[in-house]
Parts: sequence; structure tokens; C-alpha cells
Amino acid sequence: MSPPAGCLDTFRGIFSSSQANALNTSNGQFSINGSSPSVYSGIQAPLAIVDMGSNGIRFGIIASLDRHLPVLYEERASISLFEAQFSSDPDDDDEGNEDSRKTLVATEGSEPTLKVPNPVKNGSGSSERRPISKKVIREVVRTFQRWKALCHQANVQNVRVIATEATRTAPNSKEFLDTIKTEIGWTVELLSKHEEAKIGALGVIASYHTVQGLFMDLGGGSVQLNYIVRGSSDGQGKSSSSAQSWPYGAAALSRRLNNCGNDKAARDDIYEEMKRAFRQGLKDINIDPEVKRHEDGYRMYLSGGGFRALGYLLMAEKMKKDKGGSRYPIPIINGYVATRKELAKVVEKYRDMAPEEVETSFRVSARRAKLIPACATLMAAVLETIDIKDVLFSEGGVRQGGCFGMLPLEIQNRDPAEETVRSFVKAFGGGQPPLHSSDLVSLSSFVSSALPSDFANCCRLSSASTSEADESHNILSPKDAADLQIFIDSLPRLIPLLVMVMNCYNQLPKEARSTAAWQLFLPGGALANCYGLTHGDRATLASVLAKRHEGDLADPDTGDAVKKLIPGGKIAREAVKYLGKVLALGGLCSPLPGMATMLFGNRGVPKHGTGHIAFEQFPIDPSTGHRDRRDNDKTRVGGEHSWDGTGDDEEGRNDFVVLQAGYSPTGEPAHGHVVIRVPKDNPILMAPNVQDAIKSLTDAASNTHGFTGSLVHKEPGMGKGKGVHYAG
Repeated sequence: MSPPAGCLDTFRGIFSSSQANALNTSNGQFSINGSSPSVYSGIQAPLAIVDMGSNGIRFGIIASLDRHLPVLYEERASISLFEAQFSSDPDDDDEGNEDSRKTLVATEGSEPTLKVPNPVKNGSGSSERRPISKKVIREVVRTFQRWKALCHQANVQNVRVIATEATRTAPNSKEFLDTIKTEIGWTVELLSKHEEAKIGALGVIASYHTVQGLFMDLGGGSVQLNYIVRGSSDGQGKSSSSAQSWPYGAAALSRRLNNCGNDKAARDDIYEEMKRAFRQGLKDINIDPEVKRHEDGYRMYLSGGGFRALGYLLMAEKMKKDKGGSRYPIPIINGYVATRKELAKVVEKYRDMAPEEVETSFRVSARRAKLIPACATLMAAVLETIDIKDVLFSEGGVRQGGCFGMLPLEIQNRDPAEETVRSFVKAFGGGQPPLHSSDLVSLSSFVSSALPSDFANCCRLSSASTSEADESHNILSPKDAADLQIFIDSLPRLIPLLVMVMNCYNQLPKEARSTAAWQLFLPGGALANCYGLTHGDRATLASVLAKRHEGDLADPDTGDAVKKLIPGGKIAREAVKYLGKVLALGGLCSPLPGMATMLFGNRGVPKHGTGHIAFEQFPIDPSTGHRDRRDNDKTRVGGEHSWDGTGDDEEGRNDFVVLQAGYSPTGEPAHGHVVIRVPKDNPILMAPNVQDAIKSLTDAASNTHGFTGSLVHKEPGMGKGKGVHYAG
């Protein structure tokens, strides 16, 4: 099959200044949206994208140009184009030895990796840049021939090849690219430093829903610094037009440090040089006011293989058994957050090590391990010159950024997590038919309405002036209070995801459902590749789904370790249990498509006389407040709510459950509560298993901070009420 010659011309110029939709420079800022309808309309998926990085070459086939950029297949060739330009190995042109140097496919972690025989050792060879050898060029060509065959098998008609620092600066760059064009038929886009920084920023944006902070991308030959900010619906990511780039890439810096030998003064000079560069670079990018600086500093997004290696080392430290015997349970780099203190500890451990002293560990190969001291030294300089609160690691790179830039604005604005889950449910659904769109709206509103309107205020407890916390007196440290706010803020986005998958795995044996659902967003689950989620989000989703199916986990120790990652501590974990019970009730009421709207109403809003089940919120009269359960006042918590003040049944609705009454931040009872209205004689709702689910829900509510839970029901076998239970 002849190559699709010229197809790459479709992608040319996406980041050039002539593309108004791709780069809009104004007041020192540029738009990194990158979308262009004319460009997008000429592209058909599946498509392939090749990232010719300095320390490796990556290939991926994108199944469709949807927001979550679903990957059909990907692999990495361990060919370092940077090291190839400093190797002292003689150029082997002996064609007779070609058969003994066949490229092999191996697996590095979970990612297929092309292993090139006798790779150049890091730190070896000349300090002078030399042309990429014919031997290495042949390896690249053979690798591309394999990928071209995979493209043919996958019916890929569009291939985009992007080259960065190492290819751009190679003395024989033109000869190298001409060989690829002649042998493979692929035209290579050679990015400038400025374009490389832009597409790297797009890669981070592609892997999250919203971003706001500083951004650094560490490649093999260079490192970039900028800021990025993008809201959930504006579509226009902003960054500085003065992105900074320095020749401190992992391989480049490692070579410089190794050439210093035991000369500490020379190494210190390099360190001070980096600090001066970073200090000035931070001024030059002119941080936009929208990038909020927290009290403890900025959030920084880290991408690139060198930084990800530091992230894996942080995980490895946490995966070592602690006193409780637990290990870090979510070894996924995208969405992993580390505090400044945690990062500094790992940096200090590795920065002064010799490359050969660094041992391989989780997801850090022997080759990458030799670069760790250089990466740690660079990060130490960053921590000394830039106020960083925490770092958020990103899997996004040139491949993700290149594809994201081709999406139209409407698709870019979508939530990657929601799109991933929607695609999964549509294609697989855990063996269950997908719910109707109207079901999803009704169920999401139903679950959201189960939380009192003042839930956020109920959870904003008095913060101690010090880091000391006293949960028994509802006192949280400032850090715990901030973490709890993160949990509260995440719920509006996570609840729709939970609703979409709440009926997945209903077809499994009952004892297997909890474990299968719990694993869904974790490393062993089908949605482990879901972009846009932090590890705290994944822990919340997993724990709610486990409670939704009400079974024991196959690995309770790992389950406990996951729960510890839920931001907000004990208070948030109690709320997670309650939400799981709400989902369980929702699943019983709507096990099949089309039932949610019938039972929960339009958008979860009940209509009198239609037999809907719903949560409704009512004020508590401050003059009556929380009465004893023996009080006859119909408004008391724990008593049957009266819709008209008489206590008489209205249109057959006399079964109500008072679920919650909150606390104000000062600890006083909040004047509001939530009731669940259960219509009488509805065959779907009045069955014992549904009534048991309601009782289980109230039990969970009674143990949740800021809630009281009590059950009121007139059917035989159901108690009049549990009374008032004040949590906290």
C-alpha cells in the first residue's frame, strides 16, 4: 500500500501565526485553544500521532476525535535522539550485521516499548554535538515502518509526526527528516521552542477539565516554564506569549553534571545558574492575575518524562509498607498530587546520588533511573526560587496536545471524565443497557437533592488557629478544612459520573458487585484511563460505588487505603457512605432505562399527584427547633412532616422520611431539613427491599456530620422513628 502522501499537509501550520484561531496574541498572552474548523473538518479518525522526543519516540492511534481522545493503541521506542548526538560509539554501517540488530518489542511497565539493542549509555561519549548516526536513523526508519504497518491494519489514513528539541538542533536535521520522508512517506512537523511550549501546555489541558497555575515540561534536551489557566467552559486556555525554555532537559543536565565529576564547585555553579534562570523566567512570563497564588504558593502542573519519574518515585515511597501495612493504592500518574514538603523530601534524597546508585523502582526503568539525580537537582532549584504549594502531575504531552488542538471549541469545552464514562457506558455498560438521557438528568437531580442546601455550610467547621485538630469538638486544622472544601466542591461534577455507572455490574453475583464497581475508576478498572480526575476524585468515586452495592470488598486493606485518599478526612468519608446509600435507593427505583423520569419526575422535581419519590427541603421553625420524638408537633425532626399543617394524608402521600438536619458553622442547629417523600401504594416503592434501602439510608445519614436521620413509616414492621441523632 502506498503511503498517504501529502496527508500531513492538513496539519501544517496549526500553530503558525497565520492561524488566527490557533494563536491569538494580545497583551502578552496567547490563546492555546488551537481549534480551527477548517483544519478539523479535513481530519478523519482513527488517526495516528508520533512524538519524536529527545529521550524517546512515542506512537499512538487515536480512535476518535472526542474530548477524551480514546486511544486504540500506543507504544514507545526507547531511542534517545539527544544521546545519539553525543555518543562516542563508532557509526556501524555494516549492513551484514543488520539481522543481529533487529528491533524487539518488550513491555516497560504496562506500556509496550520498542527495545533497541545496545542503546547508548547515559553520560557516555563526547561533550560535542555530532550528527545523528546512520545507525540510529536506520533504527528510527525501522520503527516507523512497523508503525506504518500498524496504521495500515487500523485503517489509519492521517498520520501526524511531530519533532521537538533534539531533532530541531541536530546538525543533520534536514537529512534525517528527508530520509523519513523518502523511506516512509511521512512529513515531519519541526516545532520551534515557542511552538513546543504551546503544544505542551495543550497536552496538560487535554488531561484535565480545568487548569490554573504554573506549568513546567521537562524533556530530554530542554525544560519549559509558563503559566496556564483555562475554565471549564471558556475553551480558550491562556498562557504567556513569553514562554521560557532552557537547555536543562533531563539528559542534557545529566550530561553537564556528570562532566563535572567530583568538582563540587562546578556542580554548584550549574545549580546557581539554574536558580538565576528560573527566578528571571518567572518574572518574564508575567503571570496573569487569574492564576491565583494561594497562601502557601502556586499550584504547578508537571509534565514530561523526567518529572513523571519523580512522581513515580513519590508513589514508590508511599507504596512502601507503613505501620498499618497499607500501600499506595492508585499508581496512576495523571491526577497525582504531591505537596511541596513531599516533593522536597524525595528531591533531597536523590539529588546528590551518582546515576549508577539509583535503583529502578515502580515505572522507572534503568535508563530513566540514571537521569533521576539531574531531575532532582533541577527540581531543587525550582523549589528554591518559586513559591509552590503543590504539584499536579500530568500524562499529557505532545501527542495529547497535538490532538486536543485539532478539536473544535465545542468539543474542547466538554468534560473529559464525563465523555470517557459516557463512552464506556454506551459501549459496555458493565453488561447493563445505558440509561436514557432523561434518566440521567432525573437521577442526578435526585441524588444532588439528597444533600441539604446548607450542606457546604454545615461542613465548614471552625478552623483552629494552629495545625492542631480536634474532631471530637468539630475543630479542623486549616489544612483539613481546605481538604474538606475540595471534597464539597468536587461533588457537583462527580455525582453525574456516579449516576451513569451506578447500575453497572448488576448482572454479577451479588458478592462480586461491590469489588467490581469499586475497582471501576481504580488501576484495575475499565475507567483507569479516565482523564480529568485527581486521585481524591477516584477514591471518592470508588468508595461511593462500593457502598452503593453494599457488599464486602475482596481486598479490604486496599479499600481502607483508598478511603484515606478522600479529601476531607472522616467527615467526607461519612458523607461518602451516605451518598452510596442514596445511589442504592436510586438503583432500586430505577434499575432499567426509562424508569427514573417516571419515579423521580422531570429533572428530579416532584409533581404533586404523580406518585414521584423525591427529596424536598423545608425550613425548621426556629421557635420549635428540634423537638423530642414524643412531641406531637408535626414539624419536628424525627416526626412525620405535614404538608398542610394538619397532618392529614394528601392524595395518598403519607409516608415520609426525615433524613437530615444540619449544623451551622458555630455548632448551632441549622434551621433546615430534608425529607424524602414516598408515595403510598406504589408497587415499585412499597416493596420491603426498597423500604429497607430507605432505612439503611437514614442510618447512614444519622452517622454523617451535619445530618440527623430518622425513619417514619406507617407500614407494619417499620418503626415509628429513631429519634433525633446529632452527629459530631
